[in-house]
Amino acid sequence: MENPTSEQLDILDKLIGRKIWDIEIIEELPLAILRIFLSENEDDYIEINAEYMQMLYVSPKPKQLH
Repeated sequence: MENPTSEQLDILDKLIGRKIWDIEIIEELPLAILRIFLSENEDDYIEINAEYMQMLYVSPKPKQLH
């Protein structure tokens, strides 16, 4: 899995409403954990836990479809 681009991180910042400091992805099938850190404080994060989660990076919605 590649690291997200700065553009993708900007999109996540807008969704969360705060700047993202770091992202930690832990994949141990069938579990997947995504921790989105909002500051340097180790307890300032959002954690998403799921089984059999397919992890994809978000991309901006195109302004026009051709």
